[in-house]
Amino acid sequence: RMAWRYGERGYRYLFLDAGHVCQHLYLAAEMIGCGVCAIGAFDDTALNNVLELDGEALFVVYGATLGKKRA
Repeated sequence: RMAWRYGERGYRYLFLDAGHVCQHLYLAAEMIGCGVCAIGAFDDTALNNVLELDGEALFVVYGATLGKKRA
């Protein structure tokens, strides 16, 4: 939808929005005493298959893990 509205620039906005979402995830996790780790490299095709995404209209942009911090 962003590409339709903003053309090629839509993909830039998509990545900026994904970064903002993950930033908020880090802030919220800290508030509840959890840890977060952003995943910078992943196999797009494998992850899309696991999540049953088509890889075109729906695809993974950003990955992160969330869990308890070590004591």
